[in-house]
Amino acid sequence: MAINTPRIRSEWMHPRSNVWFDMVDNEYDDELWYVNFRVTRQTFDFVLNTVKDDLIHENTVMREAISAKRRLAITLYFVSSTAEYKTIGNLFGVSRSFVCMCIREVCSVITKGLSKFIKFPRGQQLWQVIDDYESRWGFPMCAGAIDGTHIPIIAPTESRTEYVNRKGFHSIIMQAVVDSNYLFRDVVVGWPGSVHDARVFSNSAIFRKGNEGKLFPSNFSREINGEDISPVILADPAYPLLSWLMKGFYAKGDLSRKERLFNYRLSRARMTVENTFGRWKGRFIRFGKRVDMEWQNEVAVPADDDVEDIQESEETDGLDIRAILADYFAQKY
Repeated sequence: MAINTPRIRSEWMHPRSNVWFDMVDNEYDDELWYVNFRVTRQTFDFVLNTVKDDLIHENTVMREAISAKRRLAITLYFVSSTAEYKTIGNLFGVSRSFVCMCIREVCSVITKGLSKFIKFPRGQQLWQVIDDYESRWGFPMCAGAIDGTHIPIIAPTESRTEYVNRKGFHSIIMQAVVDSNYLFRDVVVGWPGSVHDARVFSNSAIFRKGNEGKLFPSNFSREINGEDISPVILADPAYPLLSWLMKGFYAKGDLSRKERLFNYRLSRARMTVENTFGRWKGRFIRFGKRVDMEWQNEVAVPADDDVEDIQESEETDGLDIRAILADYFAQKY
């Protein structure tokens, strides 16, 4: 009679080589390091020191824990390349499944701490942004520019059609406000690709804060043509015209010289957000290709859809401020 005895597992995982990352870490100069991870060593170390406490895992009897440094490096290599998970695993001496798990974990930890770094400027820093917009692009009292961009994804198993954007591929939307130095100041990510920019905006925290007068300090204003003008954010025609959000005149017919001049100045200054998206996707090319990771939707899409009302709404204050700025440009240029 055969007696079945439990098999004693001698190891949790097969040994894997970590030679490549050790060589990169110890032998690559700063230029080669940047080529692989798209951030400087100084920036890498700063991020690592910020998140490492949340990425430390205990060793087990079966295996030694992967260091926080290697976990961060895996994630940065993933977003900086189009390499497959298996290839990344081979480079860093881990399994394909670990690469997937690691990326989710690191991104989650980074996201939780973003509010410390991605926020609207205050005090002298805000004045510097405003001064930059005027000196570089000739638009006064501008504190930033807003727009949305699409991040290609694998279609989720549920609500697949909601993620098909107007260009025909599956994506999620990232809405962002950037400043004169191409820095992100506010970011919202996760809306399905089919959702209109105005709808994303109307459900965002920046929309609520702006309408409540909490976006900028109340003492920030400048007299232009006899009127006190507070900071404004620049947007394209998809957004509403508000006291703190400027968009160009709509060309239903022939625009006046003053209106064309306003649109020109706004368009030049607003390019900061489009340039920022280009730089971001150029550096971390994964976001410009396709994120081959199962998407977990965490955004509740409201049932009501008043996109046209949102897009075409024009506050009286917004109309007045745009008219004042248009007069200012007409007099100056």
